[in-house]
Amino acid sequence: MTEEVTAPEGEVRVAEVEAGHANGGPAPAAQGEHEGHEDAIVLPQPTIGPLIVGFGATVLAAGLLVPLLLPVGAIITLAGVWVMTSRSRAQLEADHHLEEETRRILPGVELPKLGMWVFLASEVMFFAALISTFILFKTRPAFSAVATEHGVIDPMAVLNLPLVTLNTFLLLASSFAVASGLAALNQDRQKPFRRLLIVTLILGAIFLAIQGYEWYELLHEGVTPDTLFGTAFFTTTGFHGLHVFLGLVALVYLLVRAYRGAYSSRNPMGIELFGLYWHFVDVVWIVLFTVIYLI
Repeated sequence: MTEEVTAPEGEVRVAEVEAGHANGGPAPAAQGEHEGHEDAIVLPQPTIGPLIVGFGATVLAAGLLVPLLLPVGAIITLAGVWVMTSRSRAQLEADHHLEEETRRILPGVELPKLGMWVFLASEVMFFAALISTFILFKTRPAFSAVATEHGVIDPMAVLNLPLVTLNTFLLLASSFAVASGLAALNQDRQKPFRRLLIVTLILGAIFLAIQGYEWYELLHEGVTPDTLFGTAFFTTTGFHGLHVFLGLVALVYLLVRAYRGAYSSRNPMGIELFGLYWHFVDVVWIVLFTVIYLI
């Protein structure tokens, strides 16, 4: 509603603004201000997805002590990921507009990579807390003396160092396969690129299988999660294994898209982001391998 009064243009504008506020509607923009919405930044709609993922991760952590909670935590976590990734058309348009505005304000900054680096920075803090806790527990006498039905044993003696060393080599080889696959993609060599992704998937799956066998050996010897060693070991290696598993799930998705021709030298972003994540997982395992098995 606009009040028609005989007054200077500035006073008419004030009347329009006041009328807009009175009707609960947005005030019209001043002349020349945000004309054509060229400078307007439309923020994406908020989502409760991260809260759901955080709650699911907490339930997963509790599942290390109560195994029945593991599938519940996995379902909650996946539901949170679905909530975060499912976007309406209006939300996608808002995200695209925000990305364009950010690129204009911060030229040369690739937002997906920036987001991945921020995420990895938070993961560094997460694993730093786990590793420091493991080191603290390792200094206590009860850490190396676990009472089982076979008597008191040193759980470190149960660990199979040669097998874990082989497992470490396999994970590092998978990281090399990712890097080689990205190099092949940048040269538009699609067949080697896809084959190397498959190699990465196989090596990652073998890594998890060997880690599962190691867990079985410890549990068979009576080293359970309710012991001091078990709490530290299963929590630390379990969360790393979870990261490997989630990486493999993402890799399956990337492989499906790769066979549909979604990636090329002009569009390697998805593979680059996965490579950053997978290299981070490898670096974390090198630290864990050193702290748990060598020191």
